[in-house]
Amino acid sequence: MATLAILLSGSIMLSFGSPVNYPVGMAPRDVVVGDFNRDGKLDLVTANSGGNDLSLLLGNGDGTFQPATSIAAGDGASGLAVGHFNHDDKLDLAVANLNSNTVSVLLGKGHGTFHKAVSYPVGDGPYRVALGDFNRDGRVDIATANSGSSDVSILFGEGNGTFRQAVNYAVSSTPSSVAVGDLNGDGILDIVTSNYGDPSGAGEGISVLLGNGRGKFQAAVYYTAGIQPEFVAVGDFNADGKIDLAVANFSSANVSVMLGNGNGTFRGPVNYFTGYGPSWISVRDFNGDGRPDLAVANAVSSDVSILLGNGDGTFQNAVNYGADANPIALAVGDFNHDGLPDLAVANTFSNDVSVLLNRP
Repeated sequence: MATLAILLSGSIMLSFGSPVNYPVGMAPRDVVVGDFNRDGKLDLVTANSGGNDLSLLLGNGDGTFQPATSIAAGDGASGLAVGHFNHDDKLDLAVANLNSNTVSVLLGKGHGTFHKAVSYPVGDGPYRVALGDFNRDGRVDIATANSGSSDVSILFGEGNGTFRQAVNYAVSSTPSSVAVGDLNGDGILDIVTSNYGDPSGAGEGISVLLGNGRGKFQAAVYYTAGIQPEFVAVGDFNADGKIDLAVANFSSANVSVMLGNGNGTFRGPVNYFTGYGPSWISVRDFNGDGRPDLAVANAVSSDVSILLGNGDGTFQNAVNYGADANPIALAVGDFNHDGLPDLAVANTFSNDVSVLLNRP
């Protein structure tokens, strides 16, 4: 696909090049970015649900990547998160294993390899995973969205790379993602899930669970969004210091933006058309104007939508860039050291990752 460009007053020209595809394992469902071998160059890791493994692609620092190497994970590896679990300054991984009802922890060795995965039971069908310090003890904790048991599992970290037994909190039907943020401005991390719903459409929407700072959460409060919300992301879209939500609605081909009131409640959704089958949202300033934008992976139309933010909580019309077959997740990083955020897109049907460089 030819490079597309947008020129906006007061910002740089936004332009993503054609995708370059790198083979990974079978049916990648997530991709994360980090410097896993500590060479100052960003690398990629995908979670491959079809091969029960992870693929590591070491970056060359110029926007290209080395061939993938496989790392054993759990059955149906679907969700990924990167963090420091044992305070050794080496990046670690948490993996949600959809088929084995576990989350695997892989401690990094710091040179692009990992210790053997250690798995912890969670709810049924964990699909996505997020990190946060929910009990404010200075240690990283894990949250999983469990699509089969319609709940969220919280695993508190011990600070040495191990985790306690999961505690579960009910949400609505079939949670497909989990995000973390201070939704009510009390300095305590809260949780929000997107709930895909059952085949009849019941249970679709967003569940908000406010934290008390001691690792416990209030009962979930439910909000409607679009049809079959697949993913939820947090950000401050209108610069009022209050967390807002962006929701990818798989079956309505749009993104719902829900502005926060600052007390843990949210206004009704305003919808923006994307491509078909939006499955993932990343929030980043892609055009250097200081305003958060949205990047959306569209699984059905096999492309990525960029929606530039106006800074007042509204967004411009989507501009789409091609990926490969069934892009279901994306990650953002500066892969070629030019100071601009680039995209890495996990394509489930074509078993690869598309890298799209941001070219000014």
